[in-house]
Amino acid sequence: MMSGKKVTVTYCDEFDVWPLVADDLSSRLPLKNLAWQSNQRSERHIPSLEVDLKRFNFEQVPQPLASTQTTFLNLYFVSCDDTEAYKSKVRRQIRAWMDIIQGKKNQEWLIVYVASADAKKSNSYLGLKASVYDKIRTDYNIGKQERCVYIRLNDADGPASELWTTFIEKMKDSILASFDMQVHQIQEDTRRLDMQRHMPGWNYCTFFILKEGLAQSFEIMTLYEDALIQYDELEASFFQVLRDKALAWFGHFGGTDPEDDSGNILNFKRKDYRDLTNKNIISVFDFRSYLFARQCRMLLKMQRVIDVCSRAQLFITTFIPSIRENQANLTSHFLESWVFSACMNVVNECEPVAVQLATSNPDFIPPYNAVKADLLLTARRQLDKLGVLQGHLPSTPPFAIHLESHTDTDKPSESGITNQKLIEALTSVNAFDKMYMALSTRAIKSYDASSRARAALSVHGDIAALKYVREKYDEAVRIFESMIWRYEEQDWSFIENGLLIKCADSQKRLSQNNQYVESVLALLKNTKWLSSDQALYYANELIDHVGHLDKSIKRPFAPILSISVVSIMDDESMDSTQIQVMIENHLSRDLTFDSLNLRLVGNDPEELLFYIKSQTLQPGANTYYLTSNVSTSGNYVVESCELAIGKLVFQQMFMNAEQKKKVIRFNHDSKRLVATVAQPSQISLGERQSFAVCIKARESNVASGTLLLEPQTDGLDLVFTKEITATLTNGDGEAKTVTLIMRADETKATELPAMAPHDQLAFMVYYDSAYSEFDYRIKTSVNYTHDAKEYQFVSADTVSVVVPLSVTESSIFRETCIFLKVELYCNGNLPVRILGSGLLPSKTYAVESQSEVNEWDLTLFPKQNATFVYKLVKRGEADQDDGGLQRPKVRFNVKYHTLKNEVESSVRVMLEAKLREHNLGQHAPYVFSKVRDAFLTSVDYCSYGLMDVAHLDDFDAELCESFLLHRDLKTKVELLDLIEAFFEEHEAITMKTIRATAPPDQPIASIAFPLEVPISKIMHTAELLLPQDGDCLIVSEACPCTLRVTQSTYWCAEDKQNEPQEFIYDIDIDYENWLLSGKRRLRFTSKPGETTEFALQLVPLRTGNLLLPPVRVSSVASDVFAATVYVNSAQQILVKPKSKTATFFIEQQQRIMPMSSSYVSSPDSVTSPMLGQKVK
Repeated sequence: MMSGKKVTVTYCDEFDVWPLVADDLSSRLPLKNLAWQSNQRSERHIPSLEVDLKRFNFEQVPQPLASTQTTFLNLYFVSCDDTEAYKSKVRRQIRAWMDIIQGKKNQEWLIVYVASADAKKSNSYLGLKASVYDKIRTDYNIGKQERCVYIRLNDADGPASELWTTFIEKMKDSILASFDMQVHQIQEDTRRLDMQRHMPGWNYCTFFILKEGLAQSFEIMTLYEDALIQYDELEASFFQVLRDKALAWFGHFGGTDPEDDSGNILNFKRKDYRDLTNKNIISVFDFRSYLFARQCRMLLKMQRVIDVCSRAQLFITTFIPSIRENQANLTSHFLESWVFSACMNVVNECEPVAVQLATSNPDFIPPYNAVKADLLLTARRQLDKLGVLQGHLPSTPPFAIHLESHTDTDKPSESGITNQKLIEALTSVNAFDKMYMALSTRAIKSYDASSRARAALSVHGDIAALKYVREKYDEAVRIFESMIWRYEEQDWSFIENGLLIKCADSQKRLSQNNQYVESVLALLKNTKWLSSDQALYYANELIDHVGHLDKSIKRPFAPILSISVVSIMDDESMDSTQIQVMIENHLSRDLTFDSLNLRLVGNDPEELLFYIKSQTLQPGANTYYLTSNVSTSGNYVVESCELAIGKLVFQQMFMNAEQKKKVIRFNHDSKRLVATVAQPSQISLGERQSFAVCIKARESNVASGTLLLEPQTDGLDLVFTKEITATLTNGDGEAKTVTLIMRADETKATELPAMAPHDQLAFMVYYDSAYSEFDYRIKTSVNYTHDAKEYQFVSADTVSVVVPLSVTESSIFRETCIFLKVELYCNGNLPVRILGSGLLPSKTYAVESQSEVNEWDLTLFPKQNATFVYKLVKRGEADQDDGGLQRPKVRFNVKYHTLKNEVESSVRVMLEAKLREHNLGQHAPYVFSKVRDAFLTSVDYCSYGLMDVAHLDDFDAELCESFLLHRDLKTKVELLDLIEAFFEEHEAITMKTIRATAPPDQPIASIAFPLEVPISKIMHTAELLLPQDGDCLIVSEACPCTLRVTQSTYWCAEDKQNEPQEFIYDIDIDYENWLLSGKRRLRFTSKPGETTEFALQLVPLRTGNLLLPPVRVSSVASDVFAATVYVNSAQQILVKPKSKTATFFIEQQQRIMPMSSSYVSSPDSVTSPMLGQKVK
């Protein structure tokens, strides 16, 4: 055989020089870096070529026809220095050697002349005697081809000797030339034989032997890729013959020789395959085995173990049908034994090579382990089939999956299986399990190394099934549980169910109730892969075992159940809001659940729970109506639903990314308790502000409760008040005062009293804030007990604290009273209707005089003001001690309605009445809030105040539809139609209609403004005294007068009665009318009750009624303010002219008379005698 053959080089040593050159030649082997160039192929590079040196045999041994030539080169070593000896003997010896060589085909030869070590070079070629070496070259060189080479014994140049280098190069060239001739010859013979394929007498076996010779030549030259190509072509031609059904050259199928079922498939020496082929008696089984072994040898030579394994898998798989077709001629269970042996042989042959490759190339590991694992699994499956037939395994999946119906049914241990490992495994269950686990474990490790998780899972399942069969349930459960979820992730329900059935049965046998219920749930999830009997069985098992759970189990609704939220039901006739939910039971029997909870998320509260208790879920569709203990208002998103059966909870999440959100609009329950927080109708500025809280029981019978107000605005703090006075009004209107207790903790919750249906509780809660006007956000929560059940009311409202009016005041002091002037303005751009006003006395002042009109109907517009004047007098000491007057300041109280509130209140009442006519009153608060924001913000309230008609905006259906999106279609359409009808009916609303539809219980708003009125003051009375006859003054004549200044004691503080202070009087002279003689401005000292007089003279400069000059007294100290009461204020005095009369006569009066009219002189006039005119 040719296995392990090398290139053979023969040497002929008739001069006994081989022992002298053998070591030098061997040290230069193997040959390196050969390059073979063929006309039909690209250049092939041979890195290293082993050479087998053999002594030449002159005896002619006939070469077998089937053998492949291995001798490529023949060497003749000659050592002769004597020319005569050469002529007489050496030449004849060389000729005899050459005659034998030339009788062989495709072999090259070289004559090697060996010179002694002390040979010296001469002028002749290489220092040799020209006669000997030249004659050798002359006699044996053919043309330009050099057949002679020269070497020197023990060359002083050592390994780098040029002579030896030349010799080695000649050897390589000669070997390549011989190889090229062999290849060319075989190719020509093969081509010629292939062309005769269809001629009579053509023999495929002869063709195979010839072409394999070429493959072996390539193998000898280490050109394994080219050799593999030849074997692949031989395989292709065999399949062509197989398709043509021309198998006459093959004696029979084969497989009947000893150990054919267990022999090493890669051992091409197991039989003399070439001899069998050459004799045309080889079987198909042997031929295919030999051809596959030769292919794998080439691949192993190239260290392509991955290809070896993959080709082995393909070869085994494709050869199985042929073996099965000839099963009748083979021993029992031949196929299983052969497949098992072939897979294990390939793995065992490749493993050592793979270990070496893995150390140098880590990327090699995953693909190799993948193909290796497939072979191991194929071998293990043969063990499955043999185990079933032997009785070591049950004939059920997964063991019987690959068991064919025509498989031999006799026990394998009694058949002709020759694989000793299989025979040992089949002798006992323990031995079988040991091999089964070993193969499975090796396959799993290889699959894991190749990242083929699914394949590894399949083998894990086989191990778990084995443990289950062996009743090792704890180990089986551990493996099942570790792998089932992976099939669930990949949606392999059929495989998952097969594992779950065994896992569930194991868990039940181990009394693992929780795990058993989980497995049953997983099986029911994949009901379509169960029979009807199985589905019913596991449904019953679920009901029987769910009550014995030790821990909570949560599972999604689908696919066992399905749920949908249908609609919301909140008619006024209903006690509470309900949500209609439909659940479909896909099981074949009914389920009784403990609770069904629907969770919604929003703002206040953040979570809302609707529920129903203890119901039966029939197969198919079921409808339930869920209620909640919480009454709230707002938009909520359906988040999740939970159905509890004991500790088993089915969950459904509605807020998935791929699922459209379900939004539901809630209104407060119309028959349950409701609480509101608003700005009080009566506001007292300057005092701690408060919110008005009103709680209406409606139809709730409140046994007890607590109110919790949570500010949601920064800077807003509720004031702790231990006891709160409240008014409790029953349904008949009878009111009584109750005291509420506020808890002294962080919550500041207020405890509520018992309330009968239709009771109403009203009280104030004080707060601190940095703003007098602001929109405060407050969350209101009332937890109360009704009919022994806990309920909750939750609302988050914006409380607008608005002061629509502002005032300014001024005080006018007189000797014994004060005139208080109050000017009232609009604080903003909205008109205010003034309904009444009044001044409330303080602890110091009493109101002596004010308007007696208590009810006004005055509309105050922006940039307008209304003036009110009040006369105040000091209270006596007895009045000041009156305990009923504790206010330190007088308070200006105004009753009012803003025109905006007037219109909005009327619209709210009319809109609510419109909705209640159609049983939609529960939507009124929400609809009105949206209508107010959308349509009433643009009402011109100034125009309404002037014209007594309020014009509403046109109806916008699209805008209304935007805030009704989250209602069902029917309700949305009804509300839209009603809102549109309302706007059509009330496009313009008169003041008469507004007042007629005003809420009857609407309180009148009022504001009490604290006014600053001084309690004490320094006041002087100044009087300018004229002479008794000074009623009339003469122009330009001085009039003596006296300025009298008296400091009042009425307004002086008691602690400053005797304290003198410095003051200045100042006379404001109008120099166009008066001249002053005396001190116009003078500094003086005064104390309460003291009168000071100053002498002055006034000179009038004009005639007529002149105002006396004003006088003002002020304090010298800058921090003291003094008021002045001027007695002569606005007093006029008559100033007469001072004049004399004279008459003059003028000559030539006739010239003047025509130019003037007649004159009548007054008694006081003077007539000029010359002009006849009055002269002043």
